[in-house]
Amino acid sequence: MNKQLVSILLVFFMFSCSSAQEESVESVDITSTTTTTTTTTTTTTTIPEINVDEYGVEILDISDDMKQQLSDLAAFVADKVGINFTEEPKFQFYTLNGYQDYNELSYLDEFDKDYEPGEWERAVLSEQLWGLTTSSPAAMKQLLVEFMRCSSAGSYNLKDELIRVPIKRNQKKLNLWERSVLVHELVHTLQGQIVDLKTWYEEMEELDDYANYAGRRAIMEAQAELVQAYWESDLDVYDRQQMNSERPNISCAVELPPYFYIPNELYYSFGPQLVKEIRTSGGMEAVTEALHELPTAEQVYSPEKYFAKEVYEDIPIDEIELQGWTVIDQGSLDALDIVYLLQGPLGRQTAVPAGVGIGGGKWIDYIDDNNNLLMTIKISGDSSEDLEEIFNAFGIGILTQERFTNFGAGFSGYLGFTENGTEGWIGNDGEYVRMVLSSTRGPIGDLFDSNQLLDY
Repeated sequence: MNKQLVSILLVFFMFSCSSAQEESVESVDITSTTTTTTTTTTTTTTIPEINVDEYGVEILDISDDMKQQLSDLAAFVADKVGINFTEEPKFQFYTLNGYQDYNELSYLDEFDKDYEPGEWERAVLSEQLWGLTTSSPAAMKQLLVEFMRCSSAGSYNLKDELIRVPIKRNQKKLNLWERSVLVHELVHTLQGQIVDLKTWYEEMEELDDYANYAGRRAIMEAQAELVQAYWESDLDVYDRQQMNSERPNISCAVELPPYFYIPNELYYSFGPQLVKEIRTSGGMEAVTEALHELPTAEQVYSPEKYFAKEVYEDIPIDEIELQGWTVIDQGSLDALDIVYLLQGPLGRQTAVPAGVGIGGGKWIDYIDDNNNLLMTIKISGDSSEDLEEIFNAFGIGILTQERFTNFGAGFSGYLGFTENGTEGWIGNDGEYVRMVLSSTRGPIGDLFDSNQLLDY
């Protein structure tokens, strides 16, 4: 799986604005035949201290009543999960605009650290080759910034273990909506203490391998949704109406690509379905125990594969040898990747079954001196029928897109070309589906002529 775009906060600090002094000079005429005296007085104006985070965004103070509410919510979460907190949860509260500013600024801060020179441009070029976007790297970055601003009502950070939630300014108590969000995030805090999510994430970050992220994230979100639902179930119809009226109006400034939301469907739609079955078989204790597992995305899409402990096949993939091309990156391909690539052109009803049928997958990316991108993909299926389903899904979902104006049989598979020079090929030998996508013309034919296209 390609590196997930996750905003990470590395350092937290509070900064208090100091008081300022304002001096005035007042001339006082004192009755005297010999002198005139000038007297200086000082007037002090105190500016209230404002706490801000490392990006200069204001952090709101909370009342003692709010602190008691937080304590009560934490006790509720511990009771429902059946495990006590080992450390006190940590919070930062913002206005809604402040929270959105934090999400944007922290994302941009980590963006430059996460991507080496040219890596982001290649990532966007890859999505262009798949037909996911026509946006430039700069435009795609801006879309993701907007996604970070408008896609969250609260968060728990795996690195600094802080809960961040927007609340209304100058209120004495947290409203129902804010408390509901806090229940969800408190579950994540407790999960982090149960499993040590911080260390787990740091290990993925060090290896630059996030293959285990999606499956565990789905379990985490499903358990948090479950406990949140328990809390909301205690509300009567009037409280529910009140809570809904308190929900902030969070909207995106621009229309975002639908495929941005596909991972969220795994986390918040398919994840709860799996957790429902886990809870039915073993209660909340079994759900908590599932946090220690590292389910695959395929297991989340298909619970029977979770209970069967079916994992991905580690398939081999050979590096190709073409003059002028060098390996730049490589990794594994999983069920979520298939759904991510195919749900747009084919719909969920076709993309998810294709993803669930995967045995295993690998990919290798190459670049040439002109920064053209060449991608080789290799996929196995759980059965010959599953492999054929994957072959048909990719063939129809990718190579029959309108941009491929020239498409047909070729090189013992199917071959397509676009007017801007992109070429793509797919083949199925009964054991593996192989795909090649290139941002320039020629490599696919060269691979076939050198007897590598059908055997990498």
